[in-house]
Amino acid sequence: MELRHCPHSGFYNAVDERCTFCHQGMECQWMNRNDNLVALEHKTVEELRQQLLMAVEFVDASLTPHHLSRRKCECDNCLWLRRVEKALAKFK
Repeated sequence: MELRHCPHSGFYNAVDERCTFCHQGMECQWMNRNDNLVALEHKTVEELRQQLLMAVEFVDASLTPHHLSRRKCECDNCLWLRRVEKALAKFK
């Protein structure tokens, strides 16, 4: 998301017309109206595990074909996937 020109630094302001009619509209609204998706203190371990599994699927699907050897790849995404796999293995 491009935030350089946002007067609210990416935080949706329902009373500002610039937010209501912003060309980035829904992106900003979604990110800032879904705090319940990131409020970890109210989540069960199973809910956190499910959200991590969804994130793993998203990252995995976004990798390009040259990531076929993920065990050897050192990019941020592949490193993150390996760390999450280790964490998820502890909760099985």
